Amino acid sequence: MKKGLFISFEGGEACGKSTQIKLLKEYINKYKNKDDFVFVREPGGTPLAEEIRKLLLNYEDDKPLPMTELLLFCAARVENVYKVVKPALENGKIVIADRFYDSTIAYQGMARKIMSAKQILSLTKTIIGNVSPDLTFYLKISPEKAFDRKKNINEDLDRIEKEGLEFHRLVSKGYDYIANLEKQRFCIIDATKTPNEISAQIIETINKKMEENL
Repeated sequence: MKKGLFISFEGGEACGKSTQIKLLKEYINKYKNKDDFVFVREPGGTPLAEEIRKLLLNYEDDKPLPMTELLLFCAARVENVYKVVKPALENGKIVIADRFYDSTIAYQGMARKIMSAKQILSLTKTIIGNVSPDLTFYLKISPEKAFDRKKNINEDLDRIEKEGLEFHRLVSKGYDYIANLEKQRFCIIDATKTPNEISAQIIETINKKMEENL
């Protein structure tokens, strides 16, 4: 049986991550083997995890405490990994994730200061074992430029997107930290490039990784 491949997309708010995943889906839909690709998101991926997502991102009346937030993200991850991600990888699929544990390090670790990156990595290993992306695209943009972009977004922002500039500066630092710590799996992309330029870079990198994975 062929080996599965796990690819994640990471980045702060308004980095263009959703746009790139959409463009990648459009590209993959042209593949004869498009059914070999599985797309997931965090938090989410299963009915229960999607309900947790609603609590995390849209629950304004009684905002979760920082530690509650961290544990809810972890609970959703456990559901997603054991019910979707791991079975897909074991069946030789290519899993594309919109966020994974790097987001927890950046948002709940660096920005919320709930746990250190080392502690979050230890917790992650405890709850999901050695499931980790083989390749991570980090769409890097300064929080200042991201805030300028958000002014032009005609959609409601979720609870975390509404956090202030200083919070998102810390998120950016968190991503820089983990990207430097795990250089071998990170592909850092200048998110100020045009969507088509970024998409071409992502597709080229994925095709190369798939060839190496054969």
